[in-house]
Amino acid sequence: MSERYLPQWRYSPSGDALLWKIMFLEPDILVCENRLQEISKTFFTCISIRSGKEILKNFSLDEQIDRVTGEGRINGLETTRGNFFYIYGYQDNSPEHRGIWAVDPLKKEIVWARPEAAFVANLQDSMLVYTAGSFAGFPERSYSLLDVKDGKVIETIGEDAEKANGLRRESLSDEELQNVVLPVMQAPGTLFPGQSKEELGEYIEHDGLLITVIHAPPGKEGRGFDATIRGYCNGIKVYEDVLAKGTAVPCVNYFLLRNVTLYYIKDMNELISVRF
Repeated sequence: MSERYLPQWRYSPSGDALLWKIMFLEPDILVCENRLQEISKTFFTCISIRSGKEILKNFSLDEQIDRVTGEGRINGLETTRGNFFYIYGYQDNSPEHRGIWAVDPLKKEIVWARPEAAFVANLQDSMLVYTAGSFAGFPERSYSLLDVKDGKVIETIGEDAEKANGLRRESLSDEELQNVVLPVMQAPGTLFPGQSKEELGEYIEHDGLLITVIHAPPGKEGRGFDATIRGYCNGIKVYEDVLAKGTAVPCVNYFLLRNVTLYYIKDMNELISVRF
């Protein structure tokens, strides 16, 4: 491995928590969603992208969200806009989200909350949401546009689903907003260097940089899947690490690229940053 391409920093959540999801905020912040699955708890840590130092540690809304959406339901990271990140809860007896809590990591506080609303999509200058209701026993959705900075209603759309769907088609993905590139699965019949036909591959290719993750199937001992991540600059391998070992299923989609920096989650509990 070239000395030039060593990890900039590493982060691991407290205790036995799993590192579930990461997203980016402006101008220099990354937020990690950490989960303690066995007790249905979630907490969030924000990190400086440049230094790896913690800006906000183990922030939790479990108790507050439980009062709104019921106990025992894990909350999570919905999206980010500007320098806020947004947390969701769940509707009663439903897999659908309910509630939006906007958090400013620098102030270490909730800046606004709409516990009655559910996130739909990010638009250029607003957020499309709905509130669930019913009429004559049939479920209904009432849509509106919120200001992402203060949560106030910019426009009430009501039950006009056609207009809401049109706005959704114009929405911005998290990848666009956060300037990240996500991995795609390897095309059938193609192989990366050192890969066998039995192994599963995924990759990111961007401006002469190729990042691959190869998932080796269980061997004769049946211990599970192993995953190796490799980085190539102009066809030359410059970085390699073991992403996971002995997992029950392949650890797919555990890495991304932002500008020229690779971020990947190793063993589901360590975030590593490598700048190329």
